[in-house]
Amino acid sequence: MGLDIYLYRYSNYEDTIAREKESQEFDDKLWENSGDYDTLTDEQKDSIRQKIQDHARSLGLSKDGSDEMNKECIEIASEKYPDHYFKIGYFRSSYNEGGIERILRNLGLPTMEDIFDHAGEEYRFRPDWEAALDRVTPLIDGLKSRGAYRVHSVSGNIFQESTIKSEKEALDVFMDKLTKNTDYNYSCSEGEFSIHEPQKVLAMIRGKSKIFAERDCVYVVTESDNTWYVNALEIIKETIEYVLSKKNKEQYYLHWSG
Repeated sequence: MGLDIYLYRYSNYEDTIAREKESQEFDDKLWENSGDYDTLTDEQKDSIRQKIQDHARSLGLSKDGSDEMNKECIEIASEKYPDHYFKIGYFRSSYNEGGIERILRNLGLPTMEDIFDHAGEEYRFRPDWEAALDRVTPLIDGLKSRGAYRVHSVSGNIFQESTIKSEKEALDVFMDKLTKNTDYNYSCSEGEFSIHEPQKVLAMIRGKSKIFAERDCVYVVTESDNTWYVNALEIIKETIEYVLSKKNKEQYYLHWSG
């Protein structure tokens, strides 16, 4: 799971949203009035789906209730970094410690949310594209100047007490893991293991973390590489410049899903 951000162009935003909303409300009401889903026969379900599709098409929408004629999802490979996961029109941040939002936040830098001034739970919105360009340019320089440091917490299993009581017992667990799957880094009930791709540890700092309840942990600071994240920000800048190059830039919106 994570945060997904998509770029869309609407020929007529208000009209498209109104018709898609009407279609969704018809869909929801029809299912709601049909009773318990699990008690419906396959024929009844097919009949309901057909009514929903017919209604959507009557509104000029696809059978799935989307305005494919007047709404376009933009996703183009970057000119600078064509093989990058980010695209002109698509950005993503996973919820783990490798997600760009967490990386930027931990380094004390603005995030994608700050770049686009995204507020609250708003799903669709039109950014101030000029202001976004003004924000992303210094952010790229800021990330280039920061050290490529990562931090994550290591704490006990919340469901069971650790059985490791000595250095030898800890090393025995490690030696056992060496004989098993080392195709990727992973965490498990015994701890976290970076056998496949060793990390350069710079510090281990005692502290507190909170998952359900506060507990003791060790924050592990490692050294990494910021190149992928710098390139991601440069693709965000490409996207903003792509929109600003259009005469109809007011038709471009972001879908913020996460």
